[in-house]
Amino acid sequence: MRNWTALALLLTTAGIAAGAGVRHGGLSVEYTDARDRAQLGVVFRAWDGAARDLRAIGLDVPATVRIEAAGGAADLAARTGAPAGIAAITQGNVIHTQRLSALAARGLLPFTVRHEAFHTAQPAALPRWLAEGLARTFSGEAASDPPGATGLENLPDAALNAQLLQRSAPRLNAAYHEATRRAGLLLRRRGWRAVLGL
Repeated sequence: MRNWTALALLLTTAGIAAGAGVRHGGLSVEYTDARDRAQLGVVFRAWDGAARDLRAIGLDVPATVRIEAAGGAADLAARTGAPAGIAAITQGNVIHTQRLSALAARGLLPFTVRHEAFHTAQPAALPRWLAEGLARTFSGEAASDPPGATGLENLPDAALNAQLLQRSAPRLNAAYHEATRRAGLLLRRRGWRAVLGL
C-alpha cells in the first residue's frame, strides 16, 4: 500500500511540475503552480454564476473555454504581450490569467473570472471602451470604483480606447473607471440587451 501511495504522490507532483489541468463542463483550467489547485472551486462557482447571469442578459459563453493560469506576472506578460500588472486577458476562447492563488490573495479571483467570462460571450462589434466598461460592471468590479470624476469625462471614445492600451497603471486605471462610468450611464438609460445590440 505504501508503494502505491508513493507512486501516486510522484505522479501527482510530476503532473503539477509539468502543468496540470482540470475540466468542469465546457471549461478547462490549466495551471503550473500547485497552489492554484486550491482555487478551482472558486473558479468553477464564479464561472457557473457568470454563465447563468450572461444567459439572463441574452449572451452565452462558448461551448469550450480554456483558462491558462500563468506561473507569475512575468510568465503572463511573456505569453500574451500584455502588461505584467493586469489580472487577465482573453484571446478568443482562451483566458490567460495571473496565478489563481495570487488573484485570490488579492480578493480578485471571482471578479476576474466573471470579467473574462463576459469577454468570451460579448458581441464582437463592441468598441473596446464599452466592452471593458460592461465587463467591469458585469463582474461587480465597478462597485469598488472611487466616486467622483475620472478626469477623462471629455475624452472622445476613440481616445479612451487608446488610453485602455496604456501600460502606465494610474492612466490605465483612470481609463477603466471612465469606461465603466460611460457603460453604466448607457445601461441605466437603455438596459443590457439594447446596449449589447441584442
